[in-house]
Amino acid sequence: MIKRALPETGAHLAGYAYLISHHDLDSPAPMILSAIGKKHTRYETDSWRVLTPRHAPEDGLYGHLAFALRYEGIDLSVLSALFQKISPAEIERIIRNKPAGRYARRIWFLFEYLTDKTLDVRDIGKREYVDLVDSKIQYPGPSRPSRRHRINNNLSLLPSCQAHRKA
Repeated sequence: MIKRALPETGAHLAGYAYLISHHDLDSPAPMILSAIGKKHTRYETDSWRVLTPRHAPEDGLYGHLAFALRYEGIDLSVLSALFQKISPAEIERIIRNKPAGRYARRIWFLFEYLTDKTLDVRDIGKREYVDLVDSKIQYPGPSRPSRRHRINNNLSLLPSCQAHRKA
């Protein structure tokens, strides 16, 4: 649950803020949350990133996940809590609707990575690889290809955590 007041009247939650609130996630909220304002001006406060109405995500799980990955980066705590609450079928539906989509592939990879469950979806096949971590908003680590998802897993983990992941 988000306990911060929205930065302006008429603004609405987007990305991780929406996912935490809508799915009642038991996860710490990111320090800076995103909202869609009514005005056509982007700005930030100490705790909010406010984007314009044209940045509003499509309604639903995929829209807010894609928005979060695009504008907020990867928050493993929120994603892990979310993936424990939703059914694998919801992620499978996203992948089937957008099989070549770069955000759908990232969501798919992160779901399997964080839950250690393999979804009932065929490997992506021949597509260009995309980086998991967007280096414009987060620091990437060394890259390891995931052929199944056509993702370059450049998620930087502490050395003690890397032994537990094979992606």
